[in-house]
Amino acid sequence: MKKVSYFALLAVMITAGCQPKVQNKPVDINAVKGEITTLMDKFLNAYQKKDANASLALLTEDGLFLGTDPSEFFDKKTLSDMFKQQMASDTSDYHYSVDKREIRVAADGNSALVIEQFTMRHISPKIPIRSTSHVVKVGDSWMIGFSDYAFIPKNEDIEKLNKALE
Repeated sequence: MKKVSYFALLAVMITAGCQPKVQNKPVDINAVKGEITTLMDKFLNAYQKKDANASLALLTEDGLFLGTDPSEFFDKKTLSDMFKQQMASDTSDYHYSVDKREIRVAADGNSALVIEQFTMRHISPKIPIRSTSHVVKVGDSWMIGFSDYAFIPKNEDIEKLNKALE
């Protein structure tokens, strides 16, 4: 019985020792942040030009996209229909600039969180918006797989907003 136990233990040790070592390539976080910045700038530029097709090309097929209203939960098809209709008929100026962008890259360099803050004057000139996006590397390209847009009033304005909504 002891011989069988020792043999089983030896077999387990050999099997475990023969497993290939996974070599993780070091990730150049600054280079990855540069690639993601390019992606987010492309999305911003396409949105400002009201180019629905260029905007949508940067989104994953299975993505989830949330607007500022609690009812706005979109898949890519629904967002596509809305963008195309809205951008074709709206005469508003869609230009805005990002006041703050923070990019947090995953350790493997294949995904990241992107947080942007800005004011979209055609929606609300007084209440800033914060966008939180999850971007993923698909092949050699970066794409947006999730985004959430939310109004972020300043703390000193909360009471005023509450009173206005009474």
